[in-house]
Amino acid sequence: MIENEIAIDNSKRLRFELGRKVNHVSMGILFISILFYFGRSPLLYFLIVLLLTGSIIIFLMHRGRRIPIASWMVDRFEREEARFPGYGAFWYVVGSLLLVLSVADPNEIASAVVVLALGDAAATLFGIRNGRHRHRYNPEKTIEGTAAFFIFSLPACLFTGWEGAAFAAIAAIVESLPLPVDDNLSIPLAAILFFSLAS
Repeated sequence: MIENEIAIDNSKRLRFELGRKVNHVSMGILFISILFYFGRSPLLYFLIVLLLTGSIIIFLMHRGRRIPIASWMVDRFEREEARFPGYGAFWYVVGSLLLVLSVADPNEIASAVVVLALGDAAATLFGIRNGRHRHRYNPEKTIEGTAAFFIFSLPACLFTGWEGAAFAAIAAIVESLPLPVDDNLSIPLAAILFFSLAS
């Protein structure tokens, strides 16, 4: 009976996270598309506008206002433990903005975005569905999730060759650590450090 209840809870959580991660991956695809079709500067301006607009919306929602579309998105996709409305999306944009500001090479930016979008999504989904072995240093993360993060991040190699695989491995470790910051921020920061040392 208890095993059935756990299975039902995991199934609900998997469906919920699947919706969140579809948005996560879609944003990554959008950022990479803007980067290669229009250039680094237009992507930078887009992220700045997105951050400013999003910050205003988050402020209004935090004050109890209902914002069309944004409130629906938060109701449907925000985790209960989020510190404020749009918490994950906020750090995703902040991390991406810092990445684009700090890294000049479009291929390195794209490589990092691939890891952030695909790797993070895979870690969550595979961790819920297949996760059996918890990390000793962080019981909230699973070895299976970390392995999925690395494997699904490997398309980063299309942009930066072996460096993409190396960063995928480093980012998988970073994502598994019990850090005090959201991984939507920690992974771009790791990318900035990695590509500055690799170049």
